[in-house]
Amino acid sequence: MLSILLILFLAWLFFKLGIGMIKIIFFLIIAGITAVFFAYLLIPLIAILAIGGLVWAVVS
Repeated sequence: MLSILLILFLAWLFFKLGIGMIKIIFFLIIAGITAVFFAYLLIPLIAILAIGGLVWAVVS
């Protein structure tokens, strides 16, 4: 729900600033791709590295 409100707010803000709908849609697509990257690729990688660091600290 909060993400929908954020998208609506950003669309309204860009529209008020005079930025066209094509640029708004392009920005929202890029923001979605970035969110997917961080949610599905980067966070598990950081978790694996943290677990590996803890295992290395215990072993050594």
